[in-house]
Amino acid sequence: MKVTYLHHSGFAVETETKVLLFDYYTQGGRFCYFDPAEYAGKDILVFVSHFHEDHFDRRILDWAGQSGVRYIFSRDVRPGADFKGEKLVVEPHAAYDFAGVHIETLRSNDEGVAFFVEVDGRHIYHAGDLNWWHWNGESDAFNRDIARSYTEEVDKLKGRRIDVAFIPVDLRLEDKYYWAADYFMEEIGAEIMFPMHFWGKFGVCRMLEEKGYGTKVMDIRAKNQEFLLP
Repeated sequence: MKVTYLHHSGFAVETETKVLLFDYYTQGGRFCYFDPAEYAGKDILVFVSHFHEDHFDRRILDWAGQSGVRYIFSRDVRPGADFKGEKLVVEPHAAYDFAGVHIETLRSNDEGVAFFVEVDGRHIYHAGDLNWWHWNGESDAFNRDIARSYTEEVDKLKGRRIDVAFIPVDLRLEDKYYWAADYFMEEIGAEIMFPMHFWGKFGVCRMLEEKGYGTKVMDIRAKNQEFLLP
């Protein structure tokens, strides 16, 4: 399996027969790394967890109609009435079999969904914006609700094998940036964790390594970086 970090929360995951593209974001066209034509012969599944522009880059719609390209949209995503691509629209707390993969969804405590995907014997989790959004300036009531909403959703994955997890580690949360990753790794676990949603501050990967996860945390250092996994 090959995982390519694209930008922000965007990753391409290439398995034996599929390419999964999660939350592609070019930041206004500055970062454009993915070309479906490079994966001839493989199905390309384009996942969009929610409508925020840093997770839904409308450039992905240009690929509609290309051979093997299909889309999985959270129900809040609006591709437009003229969109002709093959798509699956998903809701929270649902399961789907689509284009040879099994997809389950969690409810984000921001917008949209998180994805759990089974493909070619691999088990992949992409959180979207499901995160432990504890803001130091917010009220205790708000932060208690965030803690509850995050842990209740993630707990639905208990007992599942997770080969690769993509989890937000947003340094805008200051000293609470790692809480979502920490809870996930302690309560659910993953063979490999990719930090995301860190706004170009790559040093957060080393910060997580120092918290005891060691080689389970991938050390992302640049956009378009590739990782070959067993």
